[in-house]
Amino acid sequence: MRGLYDAYDRGAETALLLDFNGNIAEGPGFNVFRVKDGRLSTPAIGVLPGITRRTVLDLCSEEGLTAKAVDVSVASLKAADEVFITSTAGGIMPVTRIDGADIADGQVGPITRRLMALYWQKHDDPAWSTPVNYP
Repeated sequence: MRGLYDAYDRGAETALLLDFNGNIAEGPGFNVFRVKDGRLSTPAIGVLPGITRRTVLDLCSEEGLTAKAVDVSVASLKAADEVFITSTAGGIMPVTRIDGADIADGQVGPITRRLMALYWQKHDDPAWSTPVNYP
């Protein structure tokens, strides 16, 4: 929580937490993805293996996109073409600024848009969802 409060003190909306090697791990309650040259990466160490993170990896496989869990340095995240975060409550959410600087052109990228659309489409696909019937 301290990292989140430090981020608030600096005018940020949230924080990214680092692993023991100084690489990106995750945020408080969300996972992180980086897109560079059409390839996706997500931190491998120090992360909660979230369901939405797993879903993004499955979507990438289904769509023929390369996605790997690897070390993601702070510098490589800031130099990404696209960045997005994932959580159960929010799904896939684009990130366009880190530490006050734009990611690429500061707009939501095409791969992020594509995955966001696919993610929400899958909510209506019986192979990807389980309805909850309340009495």
